[in-house]
Amino acid sequence: MTDDGDAPRDPPAAGGDGATTARGDDAPALPDVDVDDVLDGRSVRVVHEGSWIHPGGAARVAKALADAFDAPLTVGHTPDREFWDGYDVAFPFQERFHEGLSAKLFLNDRARPASELLRAAGFRGLAFEEDVVISSGTAAKWWVPAHDQHHVHYCHVPPPRFYARPTDGVVDWATTTLVTVLDRHFADYCTGMLANSAFTRQRVHKHYLRDRDGVPVVNPPIDVDRFEHAPADADDPYFVMIGRLNDMKRTDVVARAFADLDARLVLVGDGPLGKRVARRRNVTVHDRLPDDALADLVAGSTGGIAFAREEHCGMTPKEFQSAGKPVVVPDEPNLHNHVTDGADGVVVPASEDGVREGVRRVLETEWDPDRIEATAADWSRDAFRKHARDAVASIVAADER
Repeated sequence: MTDDGDAPRDPPAAGGDGATTARGDDAPALPDVDVDDVLDGRSVRVVHEGSWIHPGGAARVAKALADAFDAPLTVGHTPDREFWDGYDVAFPFQERFHEGLSAKLFLNDRARPASELLRAAGFRGLAFEEDVVISSGTAAKWWVPAHDQHHVHYCHVPPPRFYARPTDGVVDWATTTLVTVLDRHFADYCTGMLANSAFTRQRVHKHYLRDRDGVPVVNPPIDVDRFEHAPADADDPYFVMIGRLNDMKRTDVVARAFADLDARLVLVGDGPLGKRVARRRNVTVHDRLPDDALADLVAGSTGGIAFAREEHCGMTPKEFQSAGKPVVVPDEPNLHNHVTDGADGVVVPASEDGVREGVRRVLETEWDPDRIEATAADWSRDAFRKHARDAVASIVAADER
């Protein structure tokens, strides 16, 4: 919902007629190109920064990029090697961050800022032979291409901790400023960037690419066929919320709201607020669920809730919608871009009362599952493959011109 009351979704994803820019309609877009003409004969590698906890949405995007370009992967490190089974993947920093004495040091929460800086410096020291490198994650962006290589960065979000106002005194100010300058410096070596949403595209333009033309939006892929619709149980309505159980996701705000509602909240995720919210009335917590069990849970739900603060993309609303389920979102970017209020979900104030209002509206409305499912169609894996290949080819062609 914008200031004038409309709630547009993201503009078309990049490539061909759907190419979008960071500066509005009057900015020059990337060129339309013959994708096969540009990419045939070029080798591609996908480079992902890795993860400290179990792999999440960014890691799934990295695998989808590897599928789209039939490319090998370099993943900095991972606590879950099985997640990457079936892929041609190397883990250059696995020993440093997950094995032996060094892991005990670098995985310590207090050492995390230093660990992240070391990881980013590690990517700066890597060399690849491929013609095109597509990076995912802030640390991977610090890789610098040779003169005859192209580096396309898929931006999930410019790191808020780099660009937010420091709050812990002069030391925090100095370190934040240093890392911000470094991050901005290495962004200059990117041939171009992709953004996962229109909101992220605005941030990319603000923090990185002020003087470049096109920043295509390539929405992350959703396995839309995995989610199916099933009628909700009118005698036991429940809503599903998926993600880390922390303040950024407003987990406790949502959980408190359900204490006064005739519906249950099922949370799927782990995090620092897990034990607290599990004690609240009408709330059930699952740390993790197998994919099939999660799909079944969503299929039988009354609706979904996605209520994070500063959500730069948001994949879970599309997962709910791909099952024909309405989703409750706050009237904030980027989540409100996923919903046409009253058609495929509800947009409410970002508060406890807003959650109550949204749940009651969902319960009182008769929804059209087919119409809701249609809103997720352009987030399919096939759509992602096309948009990603179109966008990367356009960036490479523009650089060579």
